[in-house]
Amino acid sequence: MRPKARSLRRQLLAWLLALLIPLLLIGGVTSYFRAYQFANLAYDRSLFRTALALADQVEVVKGKVVVDLPQKALDLLEYDKDDLVYYRLTYPQGNTIAGDANLPLPTVLPNAGKYLYYDATLGEKLVRVVAFSLPLMGTSAQGTALVQVAETKSKRDQLASEIITAMMLPQVLIVLLAVFMVHYGVRRGLASLDTLQHAIEQRSHRDLSSVPIEDSPREVQPLLHSMNKLLQRLKESIAVQQRFTANASHQLRTPLAGLQTQAEMALRENDPVRIRYALEWIQTGTVRLSHLINQLLSLARVEPASGRETNLHTLDLVQIARETTSEWVSAALARQIDLGFESSQLQISISGNALMLREMLSNLLDNAIRYTPSQGKITVAVSVDGKYVKLTVEDNGPGIPLDERERVFERFHRLPESTGDGCGLGLAIVREIALIHQAEVAIADGTDGRGTLVTVRIGLREQLNRPNSASPA
Repeated sequence: MRPKARSLRRQLLAWLLALLIPLLLIGGVTSYFRAYQFANLAYDRSLFRTALALADQVEVVKGKVVVDLPQKALDLLEYDKDDLVYYRLTYPQGNTIAGDANLPLPTVLPNAGKYLYYDATLGEKLVRVVAFSLPLMGTSAQGTALVQVAETKSKRDQLASEIITAMMLPQVLIVLLAVFMVHYGVRRGLASLDTLQHAIEQRSHRDLSSVPIEDSPREVQPLLHSMNKLLQRLKESIAVQQRFTANASHQLRTPLAGLQTQAEMALRENDPVRIRYALEWIQTGTVRLSHLINQLLSLARVEPASGRETNLHTLDLVQIARETTSEWVSAALARQIDLGFESSQLQISISGNALMLREMLSNLLDNAIRYTPSQGKITVAVSVDGKYVKLTVEDNGPGIPLDERERVFERFHRLPESTGDGCGLGLAIVREIALIHQAEVAIADGTDGRGTLVTVRIGLREQLNRPNSASPA
């Protein structure tokens, strides 16, 4: 089962909320501790002032520390509507003079005239305690007296909760407002994608023109660029197929009609001589038709937009040229043509596709053999020219006029006064294969201005210096 496509809007909102919610939690925790810190600070100062007030009531009478604290003042000290308040006055020797003797002492006593805060447990209650070391210097007593005042934490917790509530409520509202604004902004920001989607849906399947990208978001433009490139490649591929179909139908219609006519004539004839003539014509037409079909298939195979991937490997061009030339020796001998092969080195390495290079050289040799007269000469040569390898095919045939040397690479173009039986596709195939190998094809006059010299220049991958060699194919 195909997984359900994920919504871009939902993904954006999910990511934004995933970032906002932890920030809210971190802000809440931070606010709680800060609020509790400020609440503690405020009530600690109040607690210290109470301890100072209690210290003011401490007197030394005949060397003893006493507290002159009326009952109303004591009741006022211990009264708190929210918390329970405790106090303790301790003599320098550690004896409790007044207050709750169970109130824990601090682990480290403060120096004379100093104070400290600490948390303690009194019974089952958590209390906050301030301890003030009251110096007794200048009296009949010696040392210091420790004044402790403690209270439970109810009002501290209540104040912290009130502060947190006051701080968190605006934060929650801000987050909710941010979620709404993000949702609205994402929807408005992606509206152009909806417009683009609608425009593409309304297109005809025959419309392969580029998608306009000027009004699209910048983040989507690379995707649209890639889509337009794909549409262009698809358009070129379809054009290649249509061109191939049109060329094939145009070129095959006449030979097939001729074969059909000759076959019908042979069926109507009773004269063996005429029947043999018709059969010979059918055989010749079949050979030409087979050659044309092979050329059309080769052209379709090497088209740049044919969709086929071309794998290039390191190979020896000398070996490929020698073997391919050898395959055409019998065809050259049948027409009494001298076909030879020459190479400046025994091995020259290039990067290419062996099947395509053989096809390219075969088409050059096929053209040369078809248009070179009997007793003619054709030479295939491979040599190094700087950073390039030159593959040449030279003949002493009629040659190609200067104004036709570019047009002969066009499909189905033949010279006006051509005597050969070619179909005008050989050099078109040669150029397509050369383009795949990033090579250059040029046509010039042969030796002494006679014939044709076709040169293919391919980038040199590796040159192995060996002794010169020259051999007939």
